[in-house]
Amino acid sequence: MTWTIARKEIASNLLSYKFFIVLLLIVLLVATSLFIMHKNYKQRMADYQTIRPKPGEPIALVAPNPLSIFAKGLEDAITRSFEIDLTGVTVRAGQASGNVIYSFFPAPDFLYVVRVVLSLVALLFGFDQVSREREQGTLKLLLGSSVSRAKVLAGKWIGNFLSLSVPFLLVTLLGAAVLFLDPDVHFSSGRLGRLGLILALSLLYLGFFLSLGMLVSALTRRAATSIIVLLFIWALFVFIIPNLGTLAARQFVSVPSVRALSEKRQQTWTREVVVSIKDGAWGDHFRAISSENDKLDNDYRLRFERLVRLSRDINRISPAASLLDAASEVAGTGIGEESRIKGEVVRYKDSIIDKLIADQGSGKRDVQYPAFTYAPRPLAEIFAGGALFDTAWLVFFNILSFTLAYVAFVRYDVR
Repeated sequence: MTWTIARKEIASNLLSYKFFIVLLLIVLLVATSLFIMHKNYKQRMADYQTIRPKPGEPIALVAPNPLSIFAKGLEDAITRSFEIDLTGVTVRAGQASGNVIYSFFPAPDFLYVVRVVLSLVALLFGFDQVSREREQGTLKLLLGSSVSRAKVLAGKWIGNFLSLSVPFLLVTLLGAAVLFLDPDVHFSSGRLGRLGLILALSLLYLGFFLSLGMLVSALTRRAATSIIVLLFIWALFVFIIPNLGTLAARQFVSVPSVRALSEKRQQTWTREVVVSIKDGAWGDHFRAISSENDKLDNDYRLRFERLVRLSRDINRISPAASLLDAASEVAGTGIGEESRIKGEVVRYKDSIIDKLIADQGSGKRDVQYPAFTYAPRPLAEIFAGGALFDTAWLVFFNILSFTLAYVAFVRYDVR
């Protein structure tokens, strides 16, 4: 009986104007997002080819990640150019377009479309599943037979989830297939697996909002009331909690500004240079400058990581934050990857700083330095670093919302 109800829901959706509007919306949003992000990726690849270091140059730079087309995250920070000099690490321009007009219209990646727009679409599929049928009188007739309420609710959920997820997956996979035709967009088997995980996380996220819609529908008497309540909850989960969580975390963890760090580095540089002029031991003073800058950066990184951990813990109240964290980490564009590459840059700097000072002292020209190499974190490390918890949290949200919807539906008065 569950599948009979599910097929009935699918047939009802296919015959409704709502389904075709949603289908058109999914096609337009996903296609537009992939098209824009693909162009953005091509531009960043062109920038990478322009600014990539020549053999022997002490510059740390990584190529753009193709998965940033789907989850951009902190890709702009990850793909910046890190130049090693006598004073330490100097951050140069990133691989992004210099056209300032793009700052007014940031490119919406696939993850943004899922997190903001498609979550609202999932609510539209679930907000009237109980209250609307009560108003029409069909729910009373359905429950008047021998069908249990658990089967009715499960059938409704399955039917509406398939009505939403199947078009979503088909459009996304078709768009991804078109991307694969571009020889400049190389997806290895590992990246394809990561893309599959991102889609699975997206389906978990949409499933939660569908269950949430059915829960509120089972708690209200009118569909109009359901949609108003759900719009408030949607705004709370998607926008308000993630921003308030970050603001709240800043009240407990103090992180110095970039400007303060820059001024402190300048003070260190001035002090050591003046002393080196007096005693002539400039090599030791350059090492002192590098060491002092490392201490500043390490202190900043530790404070920032504490801020990030606290902010994540608070934001996990919202499934939108869990989706964003888990999917961006799986894609290799998350905070963990950005922190990892900074650590690798520092290790790279430490490996060549003595050689830089020695070469400067000897007056050598055209000195060859080892190239910077970086291997992205494996999935096992990503999940151990927090992505597994975020995934489990999304699963918990789904189970909790559906369980509460079932409890509310069992107690629902269909009269």
